[in-house]
Amino acid sequence: MKSESEILQQLKPLLVEVLGVRPDAIHPHCELVGDLGAESIDLLDLTFRIEEAFKVRIEANELERQAIQQMPGGVYERDGYLTDEALAEIRRAAPELDQGKLVAGLRKADIPALLTVGFFVSLIQRKLSVSEEGATHA
Repeated sequence: MKSESEILQQLKPLLVEVLGVRPDAIHPHCELVGDLGAESIDLLDLTFRIEEAFKVRIEANELERQAIQQMPGGVYERDGYLTDEALAEIRRAAPELDQGKLVAGLRKADIPALLTVGFFVSLIQRKLSVSEEGATHA
């Protein structure tokens, strides 16, 4: 399996290409929107390029879908805001995100602004791990 460092090194050129940032500006803790200037269309482009480069599938709203799966019967969103239960699941599913920003009053639409380089590295690593397990058991 690829290490986080190997994934980051393979991810950096994609970020440089999509966002027009210098490679030395890219670190795991960087937020794609706030620190690297990504817009929603850039996140879509990046997702597509990650899928191509790493041969993984990333679904739209992957983090939301994962959190909802972990809370069967639970309420993810109420009046446009994420519930405490949803926030707890997101914290658990994505420890790479700034936990101080995953607080009451957060809206579903705010999540993309919290995505970090480290989040994508971990997501790719999880996806590759699942792919390798599937190939091993096939």
